[in-house]
Amino acid sequence: MKNGEYELILAPQNWPGKKYRNKYCYEHIYVWWKHTGELPKEKCIHHKNGNKRDNRFENLEIILNTDHIKLHSKLRSSTIKLICAYCHNIFEKQPCEVRSSKKKGQIDFYCNRSCMAKHFGRGRAKITKVI
Repeated sequence: MKNGEYELILAPQNWPGKKYRNKYCYEHIYVWWKHTGELPKEKCIHHKNGNKRDNRFENLEIILNTDHIKLHSKLRSSTIKLICAYCHNIFEKQPCEVRSSKKKGQIDFYCNRSCMAKHFGRGRAKITKVI
């Protein structure tokens, strides 16, 4: 069973951790508990390769909550390099901005509003809805 990006499994009878809907637990926490016999307090179980469905013990590590937050904020701060569809300059955007635009059907990206306006043959850039 899925819960967002994580996998839920039926919790065993002797499960010492939190249960969801009174019968499920997160698979990665269960795997950690099965191998170490302990549940982390004030710590977090992190997926080393970033795949939250890869719950092999070798892919899990325990880190402080504060370190986990720092680690993921660094990952989010990375950018994607793109080429402007008009002037062909290389520029950067946040991954979440690119994903959001692609979901709306945008296929071309521009380094600034001026290039976008020139590409569409307009003198000034206007706010347009991407279809």
